[in-house]
Amino acid sequence: MVQTAEKVEFEILSSELEALLIEAELIRAHQPFYNIRLKDDKTPIYLVITAEKFPRVLKKRKTDLVKEKPKGTILGPFPSGVKLNEVLKIARKIFPWCSDPDGDRACFYHHLELCPGACVGEISEKDYRENIESLILFLRGKKKVVLKDLITKMKQAADKQQFEKAQLYKERVQLIEEVTSKQYRLSPDLVLPSFGLQQAQQGMVELQKILQTYLAWPKSKKLKRIEGYDVSNIQGKNAAVAQVVFTDGRADKEEYRLYNIITLDTPNDYQMMKEALARRQNHPEWDKPDLVIVDGGKGQIRAALSNWQWDNPVIGIAKNPDRLIIPTDQDGRKIDYEVLKLDKNHPALKLAQQVRDEAHRFSKKQYSRRHTKQLLK
Repeated sequence: MVQTAEKVEFEILSSELEALLIEAELIRAHQPFYNIRLKDDKTPIYLVITAEKFPRVLKKRKTDLVKEKPKGTILGPFPSGVKLNEVLKIARKIFPWCSDPDGDRACFYHHLELCPGACVGEISEKDYRENIESLILFLRGKKKVVLKDLITKMKQAADKQQFEKAQLYKERVQLIEEVTSKQYRLSPDLVLPSFGLQQAQQGMVELQKILQTYLAWPKSKKLKRIEGYDVSNIQGKNAAVAQVVFTDGRADKEEYRLYNIITLDTPNDYQMMKEALARRQNHPEWDKPDLVIVDGGKGQIRAALSNWQWDNPVIGIAKNPDRLIIPTDQDGRKIDYEVLKLDKNHPALKLAQQVRDEAHRFSKKQYSRRHTKQLLK
């Protein structure tokens, strides 16, 4: 590392627990050579939050993930099984989960008050899932987001005079603050590496992490070239579709392309998008995209996927509020979507917004050119 490193950066976090959780999240995002290289006969260990009616929390080695390909949320890798067990022991006290929700009697952890009662029908599916979603955020090191949500729920419960529920939220807030305080110590051999990137690079890393989470994106493959598409017209007249390209998170204007729509003069943005993407695929001599982002929601994605033949993912960015739309599964005409409502400062969202805005600017500019030319005629 000393011979190959160009610089060293570090970040000080408020506690060892946060450092451990964020380290695991960074390793998953960046897949750095020195963190994932095998040092003994064991493979890296991960957490799997299953995609069941009442999700379970499972520990899996990398070899198990490759064989089983489980559905759900995957967190890690974690530096050791001992560390992970310690994290789970802490997390379960704050956000309890059920180990055997399909059983016919109370599970072992229910007797220890570390299970919310999914095994005996004491909790609804909605409340259980909310608990698991908070657990996932906590295990990703999103302490501030979790605390803000819990405090909001605590106040709402108090206003409705649901004092037992409000007390539960209050205890969770106190526990999180306790285990993430500087005085709280884990085992003494904790490693605390962390590093920062420029915004464009961080956006690429976070987008790649999202693709790994929701789509079959290989962890060894780097996200490099993003193509963004937007349709511009008024009542179908002088329509143009812009193709913008971002390479390594930055606009690559020499690679921009424009498609004047000549087969339609009536409003049909979906068909215009289909025509432009079909024409794009007639040019394999241009570098192929790693990711396509279309301006729009499920309708534009469906139109794009209907004639997109290449194997790269296609996602959308919808407005009001801006959110990422990811097609996770397709069975004939039926498409399942994941809607990601990210924080407005999330690097992945900011990069997708840049791609969308640049495509919109470029397509609108071409529409204005065509409209002016027609007026002059």
